[in-house]
This record gives sequence, C-alpha cells and structure tokens, in this order.
Amino acid sequence: MAKTTKAQRQALDAMEDAAIAAKQAKKAAKALPSKTAKKLRELSEDAKDAADVSKKELRKKPAMVAKRATRAADKLVKATVQAVAKAEKRARLRAEAERAAAEAERVAAEAEQRVAQAKAAKKEAAKAAKAAERADREAAAAQSALDSELAGPAETQGLKSTAASGEAPASTESAPPVAATATKAPARKTVARPASRAKTPAASSTVNNAAAAPRAKSSRAASAASGNGASDLSSLTVAALRDRARAAGKTGYSRLSKAQLVALLS
Repeated sequence: MAKTTKAQRQALDAMEDAAIAAKQAKKAAKALPSKTAKKLRELSEDAKDAADVSKKELRKKPAMVAKRATRAADKLVKATVQAVAKAEKRARLRAEAERAAAEAERVAAEAEQRVAQAKAAKKEAAKAAKAAERADREAAAAQSALDSELAGPAETQGLKSTAASGEAPASTESAPPVAATATKAPARKTVARPASRAKTPAASSTVNNAAAAPRAKSSRAASAASGNGASDLSSLTVAALRDRARAAGKTGYSRLSKAQLVALLS
C-alpha cells in the first residue's frame, strides 16, 4: 500500500470541500429564482466534477487536482453567497413593499372613513340647522298665538264696556221726543178750547210728570249701566284692569288691588 503524500492529502481535502459546496449549492438553489438557481446548478456540477477524480490522476497530479477543486469550490461558495444575499434582499424589499402597500391601503381606508364621517357630520349639522329654524318658527307662532289670546279678552271686555256705557245715552236721548209729544198734545187742546182755563193746572202737571218720567228712566238706565260696567270690570283680570286704567288716563293704578281698580274705573 502506497503512502499518501502531503500534496495528495491537500488534493483530497480540496475535493471534499468541493463536494460539500456542490451539495449546499444544490440545496440552496431550490429556494432561489429559476435563473439564479440554474447558474448555481451549473457551478455545482463543475465542483462535483472537480471532486470526482481518479486515483491515478490524484497520484500523478495532486497539486493540479487540488487547485482545480479549490477553485471550483471557492467559485461555487462565492456564487451561492451572492445569490442567497440577493434573494434575501429581494425578499426584504418585497416585504417592505407589501408593508408599504398595506399601510397605504390602511391610510386610504382611514381617509375614506374620515370623509364619510365628515359627510355625516355635515348632514347632521344641516338637520340641526333645519330643526333650529323649525323651532324658531314654532316659537314665533306660539308667541303670536299667546299675544292674540292675551289681547282677545281685553278687546272683548272693552267692547262690552263700551256697549254697556252706550246704552244709557241712547235711553236718555230717546226720552225727550216723548216729552215733546206729551207737551204738544195739551197745546192743541188749549187752542181748540180757549175758554176752559180752569183745566190748565192739570195740563201743566201732566207736562211735568211726562218730563220727569224720562229723567227717572235715564237715571235708572245709568245706574243699571254702571252696575253692568262694574260687573264687567270685576270679570276682568288685574292686567286688563290696569290696561283699562292706562287707556283712561288714570294714574297710580300700578299698586292698586283688583277691587280698587274696579272702583277707580267704575
């Protein structure tokens, strides 16, 4: 059995390194793109060929075998490292791009959500403005209705009081024609019978009675009108009585009670 020289041992070590590099490159090529994987497979075949040397060639040219195996192994290892680094960088960039795309999509979704919220807020603001306008209109209508209700009783009471006060002058004004007719009748009688002067006192008493009757009627009508006016005034509220006193030009009515206001206006 021949003794293995130092050059042969170096050649054997180089061949073993080339074989290991070819095996690792072939394994790494499975996770790489097709173009890079094809190049690594070609280099791994060269390293495998460099590691597969006959014993005769190893014995005769150990230095050349070692050099070729070392060169093939180094070239394969360098290509493998570069391919793996390039693939990792590409994967990292792809992941970053995916993250950026996801972030952009998230931002776009948030922007759409904010736009939708802004539109909803705008609609709510418009609804609130319409509701406020409707509330203002209703309040104005209610205020006008209240004013008309407050003014209505005072006007009706004023009309009643004026009607009650107008009844007495009507009765007093309609009374004198009756007296005139009563006075004219005896005058025609005296013209017809001038000789009967003894009856003139009776005629004068009749005229006096006829003139006194309208005065009594007018006084009774005035008292009745004042009584009706007092009852009408008592049916009014304090505010209405104060309005009547203000319209009548009275003073000092703001601190009077209802009975005092009725007495002041009656």
